[in-house]
Amino acid sequence: MASLTSFRKHPVVDLVLTVAVAIGIAYLVQAFIVKPYRVPSGSMEPTIAIGERIIASRFTFRFSDPTRNQIIVFHPNGVGADVYDTNTASDETFVKRLIGMPGETIGAVGGHVYICSGKGPQEGQAIKSTPGCAFPDQPFVSSPQDDFGPTTIPADRYFMMGDNRADSDDSRNWGPITRDQMIGVAFMSYWPPSRISIW
Repeated sequence: MASLTSFRKHPVVDLVLTVAVAIGIAYLVQAFIVKPYRVPSGSMEPTIAIGERIIASRFTFRFSDPTRNQIIVFHPNGVGADVYDTNTASDETFVKRLIGMPGETIGAVGGHVYICSGKGPQEGQAIKSTPGCAFPDQPFVSSPQDDFGPTTIPADRYFMMGDNRADSDDSRNWGPITRDQMIGVAFMSYWPPSRISIW
């Protein structure tokens, strides 16, 4: 009976085994550790440019909870390739920043997002005079913010927004997402070389 060593002395067999192992390792890495993505839109500019390639950690949420301002790759609400406000996840893959946490109330006035730890302001009440409400510092925002809300985020959901607020299809349009819809945390850009960065 021929041994594995004698089989591997044959160059074709050796090549097939090497390719199979490499494919298997690549599949496992992308399924459980990190996965590359190409960003097709400008919704995260200038943090992530159109066509930029990023890497997301797929294991982060196995050990820690999502935190505000993380850049996250996820499936938005919808069905199949359609994205809209519903309680199911679409097959599309988006990348946005986590802005609103479960149970908070979020909105925008005068071009600035506000976040409240509980119920938002009553009609006619100023944000700054509402207990638990504040305008968080968001230096990553690159375009004017239209007013919206107030929107109370359900206890099991997260509110996602693009940095380029004027050109972002996000939770303002299709609602907040669940943790199960999150694929991973985008932690670096690797292409083009001029855009290489770690967040």
